[in-house]
Amino acid sequence: METNPFRAQHAAQNEDQSDPPLPRDAEPGPPLGWFGVIRTHIVTRVVGRNWWVRAPLLVILLWLLRGYAADPMYSSIFDGINLGFHEAGHAAFSWLGSRILTTAGGTIFQLAIPTVAGIYLFLKQRDRFGAAVCTFWLGTALVGAGVYAADARAQALPLVSPFGPIDVFSHDWTVMLMKYGMLSQDTRIGAFLRRSGLSAMVASIAASVWILWLMGRTPRQAE
Repeated sequence: METNPFRAQHAAQNEDQSDPPLPRDAEPGPPLGWFGVIRTHIVTRVVGRNWWVRAPLLVILLWLLRGYAADPMYSSIFDGINLGFHEAGHAAFSWLGSRILTTAGGTIFQLAIPTVAGIYLFLKQRDRFGAAVCTFWLGTALVGAGVYAADARAQALPLVSPFGPIDVFSHDWTVMLMKYGMLSQDTRIGAFLRRSGLSAMVASIAASVWILWLMGRTPRQAE
């Protein structure tokens, strides 16, 4: 029992000034997993933004996905962009003085540019929808690489070579697969790359739909 009345009064005042207990629903729950952290991060960046100006692009991506899924030789504006970066990759890697790296540089650039662009939009610009579109772009690059790889033995595709004459060794995947003794696996590798590309496109569409849904949940904020 407290015998000092002044000390008892002081303790009572401290107790009255202490923070009230948190309500049950406000108490911190268990730590979020990695998906929960990513979801919370995305939600805080996209809600309330203008969804309807982005919706037409989503419709276009859906139409392009339909074409890529139905026809392995389907081509879109992305393929022209991919070709430009592919050739730029050959030029960039040629400075290393290695033929195999110069040959592989086209495919490396073709896949790296949309990847880097998506990471930049996601982390620096905080444009989650833009990052999802870059994922679709990466999917088209993977599909294109798959078509090219599957043609390593047949060499039926028309080739573009701005840096010299075209011959049997102008085919990037013929050179790369022969280098590592995998030429007989060209169609299997090509099919894997194409499936990966289509999967990336589907994931991009799903993420885009979810992001637009989140944007439409609250009134639009200044962007």
